[in-house]
Amino acid sequence: MTRPERPPAERNITIRQEILAVLEEVESNASDLSKSVRLTEKEIYAHLDELCKSGRVETIPAACNSCGYRFEDRRKARKPGKCPRCKSTRIDPPRFRRKS
Repeated sequence: MTRPERPPAERNITIRQEILAVLEEVESNASDLSKSVRLTEKEIYAHLDELCKSGRVETIPAACNSCGYRFEDRRKARKPGKCPRCKSTRIDPPRFRRKS
């Protein structure tokens, strides 16, 4: 069974402008942003990568819930798969905020 195609949502501003507007109010992770902007997390990560490269968004690194390791050197916006120190998969995703 196939899902019926739905038309894309009408927008008055660009997706990246909408993401920046949300991040101006509160820091968020990709999951929260995807709900606010109504895009998939995969699409949000693609936009966040570009916003981070342009210097308009700041990343608060992901952290391991088991040992506390912080992924400071990570360049990608995505959540890491497992901790390099303790190999746990219980990881808080990175959070993002707009640079002031």
